[in-house]
Amino acid sequence: MDQREARRSGCLLTIPEALLQSEAMRRACASRNFQEIFRLVNRRTGTSHAAMAAAVGKMTSSRVSDIIRGVRGIRGQEVIERVADGFGIPGEMLGLPKRPWEGSPGNIDTADNPRPNLDPGVDSDSRERAQYAEDNPRSLDLLTVAGLRQRVQNLDARYVSEPSTVLIAETGKDLGQLAHWQTYTTTYIVRRDLYAAQAEASTLMGQLVWDASGRTDHATARIYFTQAEAAARELRDPVAEGLALLRTTFVALYGEKNPRAGLELAQRTASTVQGSSHVLGGLAVLHAAEAHAMLQQHKDCEKELANAERHFDQVSEADAAAPLFSPSQFDRLAGSCFLFLNNASRAEGFLADATKGLRDGSKSHAIVLANLALAYIRQRRLDEAIGVLYGAIDIVERHRGGGGLKLVFQAGRELQPWRDVPAVHDLYDRLMNLIAVG
Repeated sequence: MDQREARRSGCLLTIPEALLQSEAMRRACASRNFQEIFRLVNRRTGTSHAAMAAAVGKMTSSRVSDIIRGVRGIRGQEVIERVADGFGIPGEMLGLPKRPWEGSPGNIDTADNPRPNLDPGVDSDSRERAQYAEDNPRSLDLLTVAGLRQRVQNLDARYVSEPSTVLIAETGKDLGQLAHWQTYTTTYIVRRDLYAAQAEASTLMGQLVWDASGRTDHATARIYFTQAEAAARELRDPVAEGLALLRTTFVALYGEKNPRAGLELAQRTASTVQGSSHVLGGLAVLHAAEAHAMLQQHKDCEKELANAERHFDQVSEADAAAPLFSPSQFDRLAGSCFLFLNNASRAEGFLADATKGLRDGSKSHAIVLANLALAYIRQRRLDEAIGVLYGAIDIVERHRGGGGLKLVFQAGRELQPWRDVPAVHDLYDRLMNLIAVG
């Protein structure tokens, strides 16, 4: 829990961070549309009118009901402050001074500093060294290259929860810097680190371009992944090469919708990293399982899922790809497999477990929630489907992740038989807004 969430947790009714940061809540707060604010809190969190009234204080549940129906409004400054304090809404969102529970103005938390682990002074020194090497390329040394690699890794860390469009320019600048340095570098030791940086930056750029395009620009993504593979082979690094291959597998499976090509790429990935990384080996066979599921090959899918579990059982901190491992990955991909195999109830179990281990607000989190919504829809459990789909939309509104976007709209299409149900109609309004702000 970061400092801001810790401070908000003391409020009587702390609404979830994902809802607080949603486009709908931000717009409602900016215009002081308390009907919409109360409606969002009631519908998205399931909080009763009585609990909302108690959080605000000096208010009855019937008045909360009137506010939601638009019969009554909120105008008094003192009441607005009580709403902010009761729901844990930062003062600036409602045009108020910073609330007492928000801490002193000098506190800087992770919401204000997107790269909290990076010392700004260190980053500044890194860029000064890079500029000197730009002007004097033959002076390039390992420390300067290490600074650029650190910047790329920071951008990669931000990818999970920030819009890819925000990160493309900076990543492209780093790639251009690498290309410039490579034309001058002659020493093996520096050239080796440049290849490592090239593999990392090209893999990230492929991800960003593909995600920013809504997973439609397959050709450009493949160009960057091919560059990453070539750099990794020069470096003789099977893990870096395997990661670029795995990303290409995603393009084949989720973009080009070609499970046979995806299966071949996943198998190549597993072969490339064999003996080098159980993390990437496990991820490769998980996606091979998904390819088999897309092809309706039940037994082969189950076999690869078991194979993935064996890989993950052997993961250690010494694995070069250890930072890529998450305990939720197996459940997330197994759930996707069983959706493709038309076993929604079994998919639900895996996906529900996956939501417990994911970082709130990440692109993967949105994908899991959208898939869970699909599992509920296919079991005709509308209320549960709509609830988790709202959560997926809240996250996608912030980072515009291509995978989450595609899945929430797929869920919307599968809800069409119930389009006349009021709750589904309201959900369609959210989906239309998602298109409008795109």
